Amino acid sequence: MMSGIKYRLNHNPVRYDALTRTYQVGRMAFDTYRDARANKWQCDKCGSPFSSFKLLRTHKADEHSY
Repeated sequence: MMSGIKYRLNHNPVRYDALTRTYQVGRMAFDTYRDARANKWQCDKCGSPFSSFKLLRTHKADEHSY
């Protein structure tokens, strides 16, 4: 199943930490949900964050294709 692999490699879900009152994506913490959502997709080759899978796919095709 291709969508399962896509989510396992590149998707970082947004979590709310009630103790620190921040939204967390991976190791990064943000004050607002909007900022956290803008960084939920991450390139597995260079680590650049993206807000949508479409932007990530375009980045990978432009930057990491041979």
